[in-house]
Amino acid sequence: MTNSLLVKVCGITRQCDADICSAYGIDFCGFVFHAASPRFIAPEKVAAISTGNLKRVGVFTTQSADEIRYAMDLARLDYAQLHANQSDAVVAAIGAERVIRVCFDYPLATAAQTAYHLFDKPFDWRCFNHPAFTTPTLIAGGLNASTIPELLARCQPTGVDLNSGVEESPGIKHAQKLRAALDAIKQQTFK
Repeated sequence: MTNSLLVKVCGITRQCDADICSAYGIDFCGFVFHAASPRFIAPEKVAAISTGNLKRVGVFTTQSADEIRYAMDLARLDYAQLHANQSDAVVAAIGAERVIRVCFDYPLATAAQTAYHLFDKPFDWRCFNHPAFTTPTLIAGGLNASTIPELLARCQPTGVDLNSGVEESPGIKHAQKLRAALDAIKQQTFK
């Protein structure tokens, strides 16, 4: 991105969507390794997706540290997004500098240091009033062009995580919705 706010697009399942993310200057692309998700993609399929300069993130739920490390190597991931309150031991086994820890409650963000914290949909980000995060923080939860202005007016995250709000169906990104979300980000961050 041309501004300082990081942007991650999660739920990538197709090369064409990774190409759109690259063309739009997105910072991170995410792949979901939770088999029950409609956005699930196998690590070996992720390995075949080219992402250029995008940082690659895998979303993990019930996998062990060994399974996560194996998938990270196979899929050429830069980060593991831990989405199920995994223990600090799992974080340490992966390497805290390679972990995005999902937090569903603000106090959890004071837990073990990781590369990023991510507040996801169950967390009501609207209760923040310009917080000063000590760990780089991403905010997710159905964000789109219409919700981003309120989010950025109410809090100052390091970045946003776009997924369902920029899709035409689960795992299928909508280029125009993504462009509109990026335009909304740009308008808010360059005020």
